[in-house]
Amino acid sequence: MQTIDLIHSLESTNSRNAKAELIAEAYHAGNREFFYACRLAYDPLITFGVQKVPFIEEGDENDPGTFTFEDFLALAEKLRRRELTGNAAREAILDAACRCHIGMWNDFYRRILRKDLRIGVETKTYNSILGPIAKNDPDAKQFMIPVLTAQLAEDGSGRNAKLLKGKKLIDTKLDGVRLLSILDKESGVVTQLTGRNGSPNDRFTEIRQGLERIIPHLPGSVVLDGEVVAGSFQELMQQISRTTDLDTSTCRLALFDIIPLSDFMAGYCPISQMDRHKMLVELEVSGLLQKETDGRVFVLPKVLVDLDTEEGRQEAARLTEEAIRAGFHEAVMYKDPDAPYEPGRRRPHWLKKKPFIEVSLSIVGFEEGDPDGKYAGTLGALVCRGHDMDVEIETNVGSGLTDELRDQIWRNKEAYLGMIVEIRADALTLEQGASVHSLRFPRFRGFRGTVPGEKL
Repeated sequence: MQTIDLIHSLESTNSRNAKAELIAEAYHAGNREFFYACRLAYDPLITFGVQKVPFIEEGDENDPGTFTFEDFLALAEKLRRRELTGNAAREAILDAACRCHIGMWNDFYRRILRKDLRIGVETKTYNSILGPIAKNDPDAKQFMIPVLTAQLAEDGSGRNAKLLKGKKLIDTKLDGVRLLSILDKESGVVTQLTGRNGSPNDRFTEIRQGLERIIPHLPGSVVLDGEVVAGSFQELMQQISRTTDLDTSTCRLALFDIIPLSDFMAGYCPISQMDRHKMLVELEVSGLLQKETDGRVFVLPKVLVDLDTEEGRQEAARLTEEAIRAGFHEAVMYKDPDAPYEPGRRRPHWLKKKPFIEVSLSIVGFEEGDPDGKYAGTLGALVCRGHDMDVEIETNVGSGLTDELRDQIWRNKEAYLGMIVEIRADALTLEQGASVHSLRFPRFRGFRGTVPGEKL
């Protein structure tokens, strides 16, 4: 089966098993073109630096064109290395489109440059198909897509409270969006990914451009782990959810870790937490961050305390109290000074303690406001349900919603059904005989994504 036919077949079926069979058959039949295309389209480290790729509206379907897959690979490599940018890139892409078979361009090459083949196959599924093949054919490994996600923290309360002892580096979890910034020394390109799921996040243009100016000064490629913050979490989420008039110029990136790219790709960085923090501090002290990013990127301070001493415990309590008073801190982080960094894993050498609880639940319904009250004829509360903190939770959330947002949701219920919201509360509650928990004093904080089911 030709690659274009394979793409159309994958696009036309909703069966996960059927898609898996088609992909496996293509590999065993020797079709490598499709797998090179998947790597180009879905590897988050491969970017082409183009926003718009022309769609050919008219053309002769019988004209095979002179543009070949080898020609496309050469073009893609020049775009990836930024040897072609701006007008030169646009002209080269348009020339390629004009020399190509119309169907091959629109449904194959164009989709690669737009980083989406539209075949309805998740990276996890794709890798699960190639994984067993690679056991007998090691060459298949080169076509697997790297999944790049951040290290996560464990809850510092409950059974993990006993781990809060000895020397710890304390910093704060800011109220923002987790962001991985990959600074590639070879290409001179910065690729930014959402920390939770590794999906591309290209919305913070000014921050990315500033980090690109830092690359020539680095000894090698690195990954910067941090949190994007703005005036408030809700303001930040409202801004980045826009499809037009996006303005992230006031956003700032707070860095709390740095990992060599080679270690990140290997899935383990042996450099200690303390030494990694020193690397960040050196980067800030050099003045590069302030100068090249116009102050949009800064290093989050860390304080070393010894929780086995009264002095250390008092210092930890003081830092927690300051975080609560500041209001824009989500939690206090306790990190082992000697610990490694393990991408994509939740590890107890990072412990997160919140002075409150936060959960992410899906909107399953809407309640109208009291007919005799202020919110008559509009949204009174969101009905939310989901699994978080290892339990099933259902609660009504009315606090924290602006009047404008209430009206917007009430007029567009179908669009908001299934959206994931972040809710802050004082505690979990469970009535006697009940199996589903509720929340004490739940407060709406913001949406965790831009479409139903998405969690950024």
